[in-house]
Amino acid sequence: MNFIQSIINRITIRHSCESRNPEKYWIPPCQARGRLGQARNDKAGNPMSSSPSGWEGWVGCKGFTLIEIIVVIVILAIASAITIKFLVDGLRIYTMTVNQKTLLDEGKLALERMCRDIRDARSITGVTANSITFVRDDATAQDIAGETIIFQRNAVASTLEKVKVSPAATSTMASNVTTFAVANATNEIQLTLTLSLTSGENVTLQTKVYPKNLPKDATYKNFCQNWMEVYQ
Repeated sequence: MNFIQSIINRITIRHSCESRNPEKYWIPPCQARGRLGQARNDKAGNPMSSSPSGWEGWVGCKGFTLIEIIVVIVILAIASAITIKFLVDGLRIYTMTVNQKTLLDEGKLALERMCRDIRDARSITGVTANSITFVRDDATAQDIAGETIIFQRNAVASTLEKVKVSPAATSTMASNVTTFAVANATNEIQLTLTLSLTSGENVTLQTKVYPKNLPKDATYKNFCQNWMEVYQ
């Protein structure tokens, strides 16, 4: 019992000392900002007045001011805007390049097919501003010898069509066609093809083709219906 009573007395004395000496166990200002206005006791137990300035709790503390936060936000917004602009421009250029290549490939293929057919023409029976009619000389896997073929633009569907007169058949050679022009200068056929998209991409291709199986002519060199192209 004496031992237990001794421990209780020591705890009571220590607690009394701590309550009478708050300076020894006082929490630093940075950890006790909410206690600035509270009264404290000095070593003698007399109440002490609170800090006259009211700023004691902020001494030695580190933080950010409102102006610094606003400046950081503005800088981050500017950097983000520049980065987004570069990404959007890069994506736009990539999309434009892909669309241009698609139009170019489609136009080149259409012109190549027309040139191969017109080159084998036995006779050119009609040429307008946007169509050409001819009779082919040799047969292919798709066409027969002596067949009348028309290349023209379908203004309603914006397509380039290959029309067979007999037997009647129509096939699409290219889409997104805005212009198809044909000119005939002494049996030299000039073809101009323009393809465009609603997004703004467009491509214009032009070529000349020389029919090689036309009848003998004094001003035009040809094979006099003795030429045949090998289709593979």
